[in-house]
Amino acid sequence: MKLFSLSHLNELAKELPDPKTVKHPVLRLPLRDWSAVRDADHPDREFETHDDEYIEFEIVRWRDSKGVSYPRWVLRGLVAM
Repeated sequence: MKLFSLSHLNELAKELPDPKTVKHPVLRLPLRDWSAVRDADHPDREFETHDDEYIEFEIVRWRDSKGVSYPRWVLRGLVAM
């Protein structure tokens, strides 16, 4: 899978539902064409084209520093930056 930037990942993450309300532990989101206009903080960035049509997120149980466990979305698969 190829992501254009962390900004791209943050935008995709906004589309994720609350992990407490989801019945399926894996969610596949489609990748849309990316444009520098959508990422106005970084207008000079060069974007590469991608062949992948989707990106997957998976719900895992996450334990914070206080020992509280709760479901959380994590990126699924191999990611190279």
